[in-house]
Amino acid sequence: MATLVLGTVATVILVLSITPQYQSSVKLLFSTPTTGTTDYAASLILPQRVASYADLARDPSLMQRVITRLSLNMTYEELQSKITAEVIPSTLTIEISAQADTPELAQQIADSESQQLVDFVTELEKPEDNNTQPSIIARVAGRANLSSSPVSPNLPLNILVGILLSLFVGIAGAVLRDLLDRTVKSRQDVEEIADSAVLATLPYEPQVKKQPLSNGGGGTLAEAFRVLRTNLEFANLDSNPKTILVSSAVPNEGKTLVATNLALSMAQAGRSVLLIDADMRNPNVADLLGLENSVGLVTVLVGRATLDEATQMHASGVAFLGTGPTPPNPAEVLNTQAMRDLFVLVRQEYDTVIIDAPPMLPVADASILMTEVDGALLLVRYGSTTREQLRLAVSRIETVGGRLFGTVLNRTPRRADDSYGYSYGYGVPEPDAPSRPPTLSRRAHHRAAP
Repeated sequence: MATLVLGTVATVILVLSITPQYQSSVKLLFSTPTTGTTDYAASLILPQRVASYADLARDPSLMQRVITRLSLNMTYEELQSKITAEVIPSTLTIEISAQADTPELAQQIADSESQQLVDFVTELEKPEDNNTQPSIIARVAGRANLSSSPVSPNLPLNILVGILLSLFVGIAGAVLRDLLDRTVKSRQDVEEIADSAVLATLPYEPQVKKQPLSNGGGGTLAEAFRVLRTNLEFANLDSNPKTILVSSAVPNEGKTLVATNLALSMAQAGRSVLLIDADMRNPNVADLLGLENSVGLVTVLVGRATLDEATQMHASGVAFLGTGPTPPNPAEVLNTQAMRDLFVLVRQEYDTVIIDAPPMLPVADASILMTEVDGALLLVRYGSTTREQLRLAVSRIETVGGRLFGTVLNRTPRRADDSYGYSYGYGVPEPDAPSRPPTLSRRAHHRAAP
């Protein structure tokens, strides 16, 4: 529809911007003298000669004569494009038509061209002795007509053609887009490629940029995270996973917001939850929660602070461990005994640990963490993540012996009766509420309430 509207508007603008062209026509009659055997012979070849003179009507020498006579400011090539000469079928008549920006100029060009062609025929057909009549005679059948109606542009026809072309381009573009589109756009696509269930589809929410945290409300997004929490529990009844890694194939899939809201949802269900931001290359969880990121995971791993000292409490009840200072070698920091020991510790102290990890394909960080967690949730962005990217991400998980709990299809379009749009992305949404100051707390705080 957009292509059709834009095409129609563009056609109207284009047609209205074209300078109108007016046309004037005049006819030339060809004949032979009525007596003599020579004249009879000339009459036999007259039809061929008339056709030849129709071709010669646009001869450069004739064009130059017309330009000189009318003092036209154009080249003979430009004048040629404005003049046509055609033999009227079954006659010995040539019709000359000329186009110009004004009716008067078109009439002047047609009159001048016809007279110059008559003179040209006379010169060519005049006998060498100059004492007899030319074998072929050309005469102008009246003055060229004067028409005040432009012959171009044809507004109704051009608009119709523009509409049809726009419609064709729109349909062809849609078909071509579908043929070339390799992105994931359905649960079936995700489940077939990942060989794993889609645990939740996260819909568009207009207010998500201002309110990125679900906060346990009754909105569509909050309900989607409750569904994700429940499906995650029932999908792993036997294993009771404590450490869950949240990642995606590539950036901008929405993994940070999903990890954060999943942690909030689990805390609202009465669990003690630790949310770890392990994306040292692009940490965003602290900004999302309104907490501090200068002290965190790296600080604990290098021994500058204990887990208790580096952990902050969010108002929702979620314990948060940021990345801390950015190291020059994130993958090496994660692949240490200190990191493995930390996982042992947090398993003992919390019901659930959720790790926001970097994307799977650009860096090795998530693959390293996969060997230490119970399993992973893989974010897939509707209409963005390609089939090949999803396939490669699942392959990475399988290569390191990791477990894929399931996938989350993110940024899905709303129902047909709602506006079509997308939600959040990999990055830092801007919270509507002011950031809270960081609060360092011991894990005993989770159990202190009676």
